[in-house]
Amino acid sequence: MREPRLPRASAAARPHASRPGGRPAVAPSSVLPALACAALTAIACTPAGPRGAAPPGRAPAGDPAAPAAGAPGPAVAVGLRAGAEQVTVEAGAPLLLGEAEGGGDTRVRTPCVARPAGGGRVEVRCEDGARLTTRASTARFRAPGASPLRVDGRVYDGEIVLRAAGDGLTVINTLALESYLLGVVPHEIGARPPAEIDAVKAQAVAARTYAVAHRGRRRALGFDYWADSNDQVYRGLEGQDTVSARAVRETRGEVLTYGGQPILAYYHSTCGGRTAAIDEVWRAGPLPYLRSVSDLDARGRAWCESSNRFRWRERWEWGVLGAILERSVGLDADAFRGLRIRGRTHSGRVAALEIEGAGGSLTVYGDSVRWALRREGGAILNSARIDEIREGGDADGSRWIEVSGGGWGHGIGMCQVGAMARARFGQDYRRILGAYYPGTELERVY
Repeated sequence: MREPRLPRASAAARPHASRPGGRPAVAPSSVLPALACAALTAIACTPAGPRGAAPPGRAPAGDPAAPAAGAPGPAVAVGLRAGAEQVTVEAGAPLLLGEAEGGGDTRVRTPCVARPAGGGRVEVRCEDGARLTTRASTARFRAPGASPLRVDGRVYDGEIVLRAAGDGLTVINTLALESYLLGVVPHEIGARPPAEIDAVKAQAVAARTYAVAHRGRRRALGFDYWADSNDQVYRGLEGQDTVSARAVRETRGEVLTYGGQPILAYYHSTCGGRTAAIDEVWRAGPLPYLRSVSDLDARGRAWCESSNRFRWRERWEWGVLGAILERSVGLDADAFRGLRIRGRTHSGRVAALEIEGAGGSLTVYGDSVRWALRREGGAILNSARIDEIREGGDADGSRWIEVSGGGWGHGIGMCQVGAMARARFGQDYRRILGAYYPGTELERVY
């Protein structure tokens, strides 16, 4: 599920997330991962010192694909696609094809087409006549000299692993964590101008922290993260830009921790003037660094007021909303009688929304309100901050219901549009992160 979060006059800003989207399935604090340097056994950890790490060295500026200076981080695996009936892998030079479980590689010329072979195996046929039917469930493509690979039209660094699962193939990109971030950051915060570099650095740290904290969570699927807003949006080499690449390089290895653990670094587009605590939005225990914080400047104006979802209205014809509610919560469309707010949270969001029916009512809680009150096109409501509900009718006798509110996204953690404004005002990324994740420490874990 994507949650678009665009500031005014910029179609480039991206949503997200984190929980990057999707129905909330939040891990409680009791299952937070261990400290990054304990969890990531492939890397050496060095404490950053008080409240932040020293800037790492720079790779050449102006090259969005330039490798990060120093350690590239641990290897991560990204699930690009699942259930594929056919996958085409291409490259501008011969590739090495083999079985991911072991065995020798064969040099092949592309394109190569892979399909499920039955019995949990993968069959690959290449342009030069080379064929491979794996003995186990996975085939692997890698390029000598670290040149990129094209998979079904999109270009990626690292290796491509094809895993037989059910009747289809799961397509997995394995690469270094810092390279992964180069394909995440520009799609989570958008292509930003140099004046907003510190907002992009804050995004890079949040995305890296999310990756560290969630690494291994999807191991049963054969990878660490989905390449969409179920985790973080990742598009390989597509859309990489110099500002995002610089932000990743200059924060290399830095993550946010609390009490010695990498945090759950959720973020969203527009908070509307105050962020939300995690326990007021989702069924999760409170976390001190994900509490509700004011996002007003010294003049009392919201940092994110430039967002085109800072304040919004949504109107439905009465019967249209009834039909939406029938699909989303099971209420009989003809029985719909109205909406009533029955409680608010500390940040002003809806704690409980009563949906009235002819024979009774039902109540929707927290962020689930957004999935209940979908828009006509199927998109979820901008946020659970609903300031007012109005009902009315037109001269032709039709009835309507309208809600007005503010913000875009779940409201937890960093407000991306607020971070952009703070960066333009001169705040550095450490201060931005401290504002949205209070009490956290910035540490370099590799």
